[in-house]
Amino acid sequence: MRQRPPPPSTVTFEGEPAHAGLGVGCFAEETVVDARAAVPIPDDVPFDVAAVVGCAVLTGVGAVVNTARVRPGSSVVVIGCGGVGINVIQGARLAAAAPVLAVDPLPEKLEAARAFGATHVATPDELGDAVKELTGGLGFDYAFEVVGRSATIRQAWRATRRGGTTVVVGAGSRDDQVTFSAAELFATERRLAGCLYGSGDVRTDFGRLLRLWRAGRLDLEGLISRRITLDGVGEAFAAMGSGDVIRSLVVF
Repeated sequence: MRQRPPPPSTVTFEGEPAHAGLGVGCFAEETVVDARAAVPIPDDVPFDVAAVVGCAVLTGVGAVVNTARVRPGSSVVVIGCGGVGINVIQGARLAAAAPVLAVDPLPEKLEAARAFGATHVATPDELGDAVKELTGGLGFDYAFEVVGRSATIRQAWRATRRGGTTVVVGAGSRDDQVTFSAAELFATERRLAGCLYGSGDVRTDFGRLLRLWRAGRLDLEGLISRRITLDGVGEAFAAMGSGDVIRSLVVF
Protein backbone atom coordinates (compact mmCIF):
# COMPACT_ATOMS: atom_id res chain seq x y z
CA MET A 1 0.00 0.00 0.00
CA ARG A 2 1.50 3.33 -1.06
CA GLN A 3 1.63 6.09 1.49
CA ARG A 4 0.05 9.40 0.67
CA PRO A 5 2.54 12.24 0.26
CA PRO A 6 2.38 14.91 2.95
CA PRO A 7 0.20 17.92 2.15
CA PRO A 8 2.09 20.78 0.53
CA SER A 9 3.27 23.54 2.85
CA THR A 10 1.52 26.87 2.45
CA VAL A 11 4.59 28.67 3.78
CA THR A 12 7.87 28.97 1.91
CA PHE A 13 11.28 30.37 2.73
CA GLU A 14 13.53 31.31 -0.16
CA GLY A 15 11.42 29.17 -2.44
CA GLU A 16 11.52 26.04 -0.26
CA PRO A 17 8.61 24.67 1.83
CA ALA A 18 8.74 25.73 5.48
CA HIS A 19 6.81 23.88 8.17
CA ALA A 20 5.81 25.51 11.46
CA GLY A 21 6.45 23.49 14.60
CA LEU A 22 3.26 21.63 15.57
CA GLY A 23 1.52 23.66 12.89
CA VAL A 24 1.50 26.88 14.90
CA GLY A 25 4.94 28.35 15.37
CA CYS A 26 8.71 28.40 15.17
CA PHE A 27 11.62 30.34 16.58
CA ALA A 28 11.26 33.39 14.39
CA GLU A 29 10.06 36.97 14.62
CA GLU A 30 7.07 36.21 12.42
CA THR A 31 5.11 33.09 11.47
CA VAL A 32 1.96 32.15 9.59
CA VAL A 33 -0.65 30.09 11.43
CA ASP A 34 -4.03 28.65 10.66
CA ALA A 35 -6.87 30.99 11.62
CA ARG A 36 -8.10 28.38 14.10
CA ALA A 37 -4.84 28.75 16.03
CA ALA A 38 -5.31 32.49 16.54
CA VAL A 39 -7.24 32.90 19.79
CA PRO A 40 -8.43 36.42 20.71
CA ILE A 41 -7.62 37.59 24.24
CA PRO A 42 -9.03 40.54 26.20
CA ASP A 43 -7.21 43.86 25.75
CA ASP A 44 -6.23 44.02 29.43
CA VAL A 45 -4.27 40.74 29.37
CA PRO A 46 -0.50 41.37 29.00
CA PHE A 47 1.18 39.47 26.19
CA ASP A 48 3.70 37.89 28.54
CA VAL A 49 0.91 36.43 30.66
CA ALA A 50 -0.97 35.20 27.60
CA ALA A 51 2.19 33.62 26.17
CA VAL A 52 2.49 30.97 28.89
CA VAL A 53 -1.16 29.91 28.69
CA GLY A 54 -0.84 28.40 25.24
CA CYS A 55 1.17 25.32 26.17
CA ALA A 56 2.36 24.60 29.69
CA VAL A 57 -0.67 25.95 31.54
CA LEU A 58 -3.42 24.41 29.43
CA THR A 59 -1.56 21.10 29.20
CA GLY A 60 -0.93 20.85 32.95
CA VAL A 61 -4.12 22.32 34.39
CA GLY A 62 -6.18 20.64 31.68
CA ALA A 63 -4.74 17.23 32.56
CA VAL A 64 -6.31 17.63 36.00
CA VAL A 65 -9.63 19.33 35.25
CA ASN A 66 -10.36 17.99 31.76
CA THR A 67 -8.65 14.61 31.41
CA ALA A 68 -8.72 13.21 34.95
CA ARG A 69 -11.56 15.35 36.37
CA VAL A 70 -10.01 15.23 39.82
CA ARG A 71 -12.52 15.55 42.64
CA PRO A 72 -11.97 17.62 45.80
CA GLY A 73 -10.15 15.72 48.52
CA SER A 74 -8.53 13.27 46.10
CA SER A 75 -4.89 12.32 46.61
CA VAL A 76 -2.54 13.24 43.74
CA VAL A 77 1.06 12.49 42.83
CA VAL A 78 2.86 14.36 40.04
CA ILE A 79 6.03 12.79 38.63
CA GLY A 80 8.11 15.42 36.80
CA CYS A 81 8.04 19.05 37.91
CA GLY A 82 9.11 21.00 34.84
CA GLY A 83 6.95 23.71 33.29
CA VAL A 84 4.05 21.36 32.55
CA GLY A 85 4.34 19.41 35.81
CA ILE A 86 4.21 22.64 37.82
CA ASN A 87 0.90 23.40 36.14
CA VAL A 88 -0.44 19.93 36.89
CA ILE A 89 0.27 20.88 40.51
CA GLN A 90 -1.56 24.18 40.03
CA GLY A 91 -4.47 22.24 38.58
CA ALA A 92 -4.50 19.90 41.57
CA ARG A 93 -4.63 22.90 43.88
CA LEU A 94 -7.53 24.34 41.86
CA ALA A 95 -9.33 21.01 42.15
CA ALA A 96 -8.85 21.05 45.94
CA ALA A 97 -6.87 17.81 45.90
CA ALA A 98 -5.10 16.70 49.09
CA PRO A 99 -2.44 15.58 49.54
CA VAL A 100 -0.49 16.65 46.44
CA LEU A 101 2.92 14.99 46.18
CA ALA A 102 5.53 16.37 43.75
CA VAL A 103 8.29 14.00 42.60
CA ASP A 104 11.48 15.13 40.87
CA PRO A 105 15.21 14.44 41.25
CA LEU A 106 16.13 18.15 41.28
CA PRO A 107 15.80 20.09 44.57
CA GLU A 108 15.18 23.34 42.67
CA LYS A 109 12.12 21.88 40.98
CA LEU A 110 10.78 20.50 44.23
CA GLU A 111 11.13 23.93 45.82
CA ALA A 112 9.14 25.45 42.94
CA ALA A 113 6.53 22.71 43.27
CA ARG A 114 5.88 23.71 46.87
CA ALA A 115 5.43 27.32 45.82
CA PHE A 116 2.78 26.34 43.29
CA GLY A 117 0.70 24.10 45.53
CA ALA A 118 2.43 20.81 46.35
CA THR A 119 1.78 19.78 49.94
CA HIS A 120 4.63 17.25 49.95
CA VAL A 121 7.75 16.62 47.84
CA ALA A 122 10.00 13.62 47.22
CA THR A 123 12.79 12.43 44.99
CA PRO A 124 12.11 9.34 42.81
CA ASP A 125 14.01 7.19 45.32
CA GLU A 126 11.77 8.45 48.11
CA LEU A 127 8.49 7.81 46.29
CA GLY A 128 7.91 4.38 47.82
CA ASP A 129 8.21 5.73 51.35
CA ALA A 130 5.95 8.67 50.45
CA VAL A 131 3.25 6.30 49.19
CA LYS A 132 3.34 4.48 52.53
CA GLU A 133 3.33 7.70 54.55
CA LEU A 134 0.63 9.60 52.65
CA THR A 135 -1.68 6.78 51.54
CA GLY A 136 -0.98 3.98 53.96
CA GLY A 137 0.60 2.05 51.10
CA LEU A 138 -2.65 1.95 49.11
CA GLY A 139 -1.53 4.38 46.42
CA PHE A 140 -2.83 7.71 45.15
CA ASP A 141 -6.23 8.33 43.60
CA TYR A 142 -4.55 10.03 40.63
CA ALA A 143 -0.98 9.79 39.37
CA PHE A 144 0.27 12.14 36.66
CA GLU A 145 3.38 11.23 34.67
CA VAL A 146 4.88 14.38 33.15
CA VAL A 147 8.20 13.06 31.84
CA GLY A 148 7.32 10.87 28.86
CA ARG A 149 9.43 7.79 29.62
CA SER A 150 8.41 4.18 30.08
CA ALA A 151 10.19 3.93 33.44
CA THR A 152 8.32 6.88 34.95
CA ILE A 153 5.01 5.74 33.45
CA ARG A 154 5.45 2.44 35.27
CA GLN A 155 6.44 4.34 38.39
CA ALA A 156 3.25 6.40 38.21
CA TRP A 157 1.19 3.25 37.57
CA ARG A 158 2.63 1.54 40.65
CA ALA A 159 1.91 4.62 42.77
CA THR A 160 -1.78 4.58 41.76
CA ARG A 161 -4.27 2.86 44.07
CA ARG A 162 -6.51 0.01 43.01
CA GLY A 163 -9.29 1.56 40.92
CA GLY A 164 -7.36 4.82 40.59
CA THR A 165 -6.27 6.68 37.46
CA THR A 166 -2.83 7.09 35.90
CA VAL A 167 -2.57 9.96 33.41
CA VAL A 168 0.32 10.14 30.94
CA VAL A 169 0.98 13.81 30.20
CA GLY A 170 4.63 13.56 29.11
CA ALA A 171 5.35 13.40 25.37
CA GLY A 172 7.31 10.19 24.91
CA SER A 173 9.11 8.42 22.09
CA ARG A 174 7.36 6.18 19.57
CA ASP A 175 10.00 3.53 20.25
CA ASP A 176 9.78 3.56 24.06
CA GLN A 177 7.42 0.69 24.87
CA VAL A 178 5.50 0.30 28.14
CA THR A 179 4.22 -3.18 29.01
CA PHE A 180 1.44 -4.30 31.33
CA SER A 181 0.51 -7.87 32.12
CA ALA A 182 -3.05 -9.00 31.51
CA ALA A 183 -3.26 -10.04 35.15
CA GLU A 184 -2.37 -6.62 36.59
CA LEU A 185 -4.79 -4.81 34.29
CA PHE A 186 -7.53 -7.16 35.43
CA ALA A 187 -6.73 -7.28 39.12
CA THR A 188 -5.92 -3.63 39.87
CA GLU A 189 -8.80 -2.01 37.95
CA ARG A 190 -6.57 1.00 37.42
CA ARG A 191 -7.38 3.28 34.52
CA LEU A 192 -4.61 4.45 32.18
CA ALA A 193 -5.35 7.67 30.29
CA GLY A 194 -3.37 9.59 27.71
CA CYS A 195 -3.49 13.36 27.72
CA LEU A 196 -2.81 15.53 24.68
CA TYR A 197 -2.66 19.28 25.34
CA GLY A 198 -4.70 18.92 28.51
CA SER A 199 -7.67 17.54 26.56
CA GLY A 200 -8.33 21.22 25.98
CA ASP A 201 -10.43 23.33 23.68
CA VAL A 202 -8.61 26.63 23.16
CA ARG A 203 -11.85 28.40 22.22
CA THR A 204 -13.15 28.04 25.77
CA ASP A 205 -10.23 26.97 27.96
CA PHE A 206 -7.99 29.98 27.29
CA GLY A 207 -10.70 32.32 28.55
CA ARG A 208 -11.37 30.11 31.56
CA LEU A 209 -7.69 30.05 32.55
CA LEU A 210 -7.37 33.82 32.19
CA ARG A 211 -10.45 34.32 34.38
CA LEU A 212 -8.83 32.15 37.04
CA TRP A 213 -5.67 34.26 36.74
CA ARG A 214 -7.68 37.46 37.19
CA ALA A 215 -9.29 36.00 40.30
CA GLY A 216 -5.90 35.18 41.79
CA ARG A 217 -6.53 31.43 41.59
CA LEU A 218 -3.85 30.74 38.99
CA ASP A 219 -0.28 32.06 39.06
CA LEU A 220 0.89 32.87 35.54
CA GLU A 221 3.47 35.59 36.20
CA GLY A 222 5.35 33.28 38.57
CA LEU A 223 5.93 30.80 35.74
CA ILE A 224 8.17 33.30 33.92
CA SER A 225 11.63 32.79 35.36
CA ARG A 226 13.41 35.11 32.95
CA ARG A 227 13.00 37.09 29.75
CA ILE A 228 15.38 36.47 26.86
CA THR A 229 15.94 37.51 23.27
CA LEU A 230 15.56 35.20 20.30
CA ASP A 231 19.32 34.61 20.28
CA GLY A 232 19.08 32.99 23.72
CA VAL A 233 16.73 30.14 22.78
CA GLY A 234 19.49 27.51 22.85
CA GLU A 235 20.56 28.50 26.35
CA ALA A 236 16.92 28.52 27.45
CA PHE A 237 16.53 24.88 26.45
CA ALA A 238 19.63 23.97 28.42
CA ALA A 239 18.28 25.83 31.45
CA MET A 240 15.05 23.83 31.32
CA GLY A 241 16.99 20.63 31.82
CA SER A 242 19.00 22.01 34.71
CA GLY A 243 16.00 23.08 36.77
CA ASP A 244 17.12 26.71 36.88
CA VAL A 245 13.93 28.02 35.26
CA ILE A 246 10.26 27.15 34.87
CA ARG A 247 9.75 29.09 31.65
CA SER A 248 11.90 31.51 29.65
CA LEU A 249 9.94 34.14 27.72
CA VAL A 250 11.24 35.34 24.36
CA VAL A 251 10.77 39.12 24.13
CA PHE A 252 11.21 41.04 20.88
